[in-house]
Amino acid sequence: MTTTQAIPPVLGRVPMRDLMTAPYPTLAAIRESTPAFAVENNGYRMWVITRYEDVRQVLSDPSVRRDLVAHRKEINSHCLVRVQQRAHLPHGSRRSFFDRDGDEHRRLRGLVGSIFSPGRLVALRADTERITAELLDKLPVGEPVDLLDRFARPLAGTVICDLVGVPVDERNMLAVLETEMITSPVITEIEEAAQRLHDFSVELVALKRERPRDDLFTALLHRHDEGRMSLDELTSTYVLLLVGGMEPASAIGNGVFTLLTNPDQTARLLADPSLFAGCVDEIVRYESPFRFVPPRYTTAPIELDGVTIPAGELLLISLAAANRDPARFPEPDSFDPDRDTKGHLGFGYGVHRCLGAELGRIETATALRALFERFPRTRLTVPPDDAVWRPGKFMRRLDTLPVILN
Repeated sequence: MTTTQAIPPVLGRVPMRDLMTAPYPTLAAIRESTPAFAVENNGYRMWVITRYEDVRQVLSDPSVRRDLVAHRKEINSHCLVRVQQRAHLPHGSRRSFFDRDGDEHRRLRGLVGSIFSPGRLVALRADTERITAELLDKLPVGEPVDLLDRFARPLAGTVICDLVGVPVDERNMLAVLETEMITSPVITEIEEAAQRLHDFSVELVALKRERPRDDLFTALLHRHDEGRMSLDELTSTYVLLLVGGMEPASAIGNGVFTLLTNPDQTARLLADPSLFAGCVDEIVRYESPFRFVPPRYTTAPIELDGVTIPAGELLLISLAAANRDPARFPEPDSFDPDRDTKGHLGFGYGVHRCLGAELGRIETATALRALFERFPRTRLTVPPDDAVWRPGKFMRRLDTLPVILN
């Protein structure tokens, strides 16, 4: 086998329009052509990784780092290929375990992990079922309604805000700011939303100190006061939990869309509603909310099937492509609730695997089962090919989900 290590003189591109409307043929073409495709993304050289085994390898490699803040000087001197305007996020919002490596990642993740204990998840399941029923009670029947706006986002937002302790009168802006920060194509909107979320986290620190409650944000404030996390780590964790807590809305929206465009499979689930819980993993495999995870940085060379990515490079890792790799999943472009999805990467992999994966499963399964049991003849108001997806390379997220409930 011949191993190549030279950085290509000409970088490829991943077309944004193709990723928005029909990402899977584009990702499949990359996956079939090379294990590592050097592209320009946002002015930087990055290596696109698409094959299932390669994605698992790099996500579990301790030499591959998530903390881009710590390596920003090396990245800017080595990987920057074209100066262009890009969004700048507040430094104090990027110090949670999501953006850290090694001992710091383990320390911070451990301070939050207890909220997803089996006992706590039992209570969260009951809360999710109650909130879901209340939202469904308010939906109009027989006329168009946007299920993202009226159901998926309010459900995810209410669950996370109840858990962490965000006051009711502060919740309406969360879905808007999270969506703009993650998926807006306008740099000023991204920066403004990120700054407002950071400012909100600082306000929550003061609120929890003044009015402590039995909630996660108060508990994390106590950990800060005990010297177990810095103020930047505390506020960054607040932002991370608020933003991450909204992600089940993407899975719910993608799940509803998938079931409405696969009516035979939906009928099978309605014939045996206990199958809804198991089909969530197939939904996040088939329609992964993350096309790519945030970039990683190599601190040592990585060899992938004859291609060596040097140290000091950025990686753009595609969960969506890996989840449709036919070498791992037979007939990967078919939605099959009976599929053995063991090992799918819809929730990530390795030490940075989604901490709230089980809560996300609970929310998604509860929402889908309750919605389709109550409104089994629900239909889209537009052809599937006319669905509008949010812009951006990273997220696979509908902009709206217009349906008629019946």
